[in-house]
Amino acid sequence: MEKIKMNPILRKEAKVRMRTWRAPFLIAIYIGILAFIAAFALFNTVFAPYNQGFNSNDIITSYAVLAGIQFLLIAFIVPAFTSSAISNERERQTLDLLLCTKLKPSSIVIGKLITSISQILMLIISALPVFSIIFLFGGISIKEMIQLFVYYIILAVTFGSIGMFFSTYIKKTTTATVLTYGAILFLMLGTLIISAFYMSIKYRYSTNPISQRLPLMYFNPGAGFVSLVMDQFGKSVNIGIPGIVKLGSIPFWGVNMIIDIVISGIMLSLSIYKLDPMKKKRANY
Repeated sequence: MEKIKMNPILRKEAKVRMRTWRAPFLIAIYIGILAFIAAFALFNTVFAPYNQGFNSNDIITSYAVLAGIQFLLIAFIVPAFTSSAISNERERQTLDLLLCTKLKPSSIVIGKLITSISQILMLIISALPVFSIIFLFGGISIKEMIQLFVYYIILAVTFGSIGMFFSTYIKKTTTATVLTYGAILFLMLGTLIISAFYMSIKYRYSTNPISQRLPLMYFNPGAGFVSLVMDQFGKSVNIGIPGIVKLGSIPFWGVNMIIDIVISGIMLSLSIYKLDPMKKKRANY
């Protein structure tokens, strides 16, 4: 029976990282924090003496808090891991040796991306038992939990791809990290500020500003996350953030996921092109 081939970089990094004590220690701390939040919600809902019966709002609030913590985990940690993936190899002068191997540039980029976000994805997956506690009390279905975790994976790949892009094109790790966080900050806050400014002008001078919303907000991962959570609660997707509306039958967060996938594809393609040592030779022919 033929063995399944695994990316060599992924196999090597997985062996090195999982042999240390940091990975299980990090999982234990993270799950402990989430479990404390879930236990606190459980106490307020079931055992608190001032509650008269079951309070579903506490469960929904706890779900939103747990989901928000995981979103922030991805937004703050993934860029730090991926923005140094290639630039560290260049600074250690091992990138040329890596390019001299039989590995294709695509294998190097994708392998580095997966290894960089693997620990974050491991934390996200390990939090499933904690989310299942919330699930037992109702209000959130299995389908909605799957939607949330798929959104997390796409978001982690998107942020990781942005980090890989800057890590490939920028020689210094510090500069690549700053530019990565700057790009993500623009997606999170820059698009919101521009959209709010645009909508304020439209509300002042237009007779129908709702129909002229700026599509820039579709690029905002924070707005996509809020839209997803509010949609799961059965609330209107038009929640006061400028530009959050449905695109036909596709919800706002669905459009945001599609845009994230496109951004990831572009960033990874540019990184692979930059890392390809044969591109100059092919260009001369």
